[in-house]
Amino acid sequence: MSKVTKVLLTIAKKLLIFLISTLVLIVLGELLARALEPGPFSIFDENPYVKRHQGLPQFHLPNFEGRWDGTWYGTNSLGLRGPELPAEKSENEFRVVALGDSCTFGKSVVEADTWPRKLESILNEEFTDGRQAVVANCGVNGFSGSNYVKMFQVIGKALEPDLIVVGYNLNDFPNVQKKIDEKTHATNKTRKTVNKIVGGQKNLDRFNESALYRLARAFYYDITREKAWENAEKFAKGAGNDPAFKKAKHQANSPEHMEALENQFLTLKKLAEESGAKIAFFLFPYESLVYLDDFDRTPIDRLRGICEKIDVPFVDLAEKFRETARQTDPPREMFVYGDRYHPRPIGYQIVAENVVEVLRERGWLDPE
Repeated sequence: MSKVTKVLLTIAKKLLIFLISTLVLIVLGELLARALEPGPFSIFDENPYVKRHQGLPQFHLPNFEGRWDGTWYGTNSLGLRGPELPAEKSENEFRVVALGDSCTFGKSVVEADTWPRKLESILNEEFTDGRQAVVANCGVNGFSGSNYVKMFQVIGKALEPDLIVVGYNLNDFPNVQKKIDEKTHATNKTRKTVNKIVGGQKNLDRFNESALYRLARAFYYDITREKAWENAEKFAKGAGNDPAFKKAKHQANSPEHMEALENQFLTLKKLAEESGAKIAFFLFPYESLVYLDDFDRTPIDRLRGICEKIDVPFVDLAEKFRETARQTDPPREMFVYGDRYHPRPIGYQIVAENVVEVLRERGWLDPE
């Protein structure tokens, strides 16, 4: 064997050892990242969705158990997250339908920590007259206002609710704060760049099935968060000079948009009345609203204004989130790691407690 051949074999051997070691580290890292995610341990992600379901853009598979995008899914026979609902509503049952998006579904937390399940628990402590609260979690990732209407028509109405609670999110309607978040958070810019590199969203979704990738994505967001907050405060103070913000403000305040948003609320109120149910709305606080001194209150004021106009309660959660965050120094983390929208369990507890407080004030929890 020649000297050159020996050198090449040595290099090849070292390269093979390096590749094997790297692969082992990646596998171990993936397993560790999966172990850190809430819920039962799983080796693979499984898609829990069926597309185009009775007019809905997507819906959960019924009786599904598995992990998807960092969240453990467990659905009942209706495709709703949570335990099986009673086949028939009993006389002493107080049934609630919770409508919303991923924050109602409870992305990145276990089912017991979602606000619908916490609401159910608080209500059952509240009732001392033999009534039993049952809350149906009709939240689905990616839904928005118009989907809430359809979701109630497809699933919620048949559940014969006594109460409907609708959780809106910043992404549900045009507003300047949404544009500020898109402009200032590096994750949005990075996502576009990565999309180009990997060849589109479909290929990026394959990366999202890796817990190690999800952890790296969250870490990147976390280390760029403070800079994004600084930019958000600057934009909040002087957003009027930016063409994108001018456009967003015009869209948010346009008569067409205001009418469409109000019609969503009115439609949901009408559906509630037809079902003999009460209805209440709230807006999930977003990260910059909770932690920054200068933020845009327009989304909160807009939803509150619509609720006052059509005479339905609006549960204001912003100050409650801000107060809780500032109980510690530095402020307590209210949102899941690497995320500016989805609350931690403590945030969902605040949602449930404040919904109950408004219901109590309205006398809606009193026995008939």
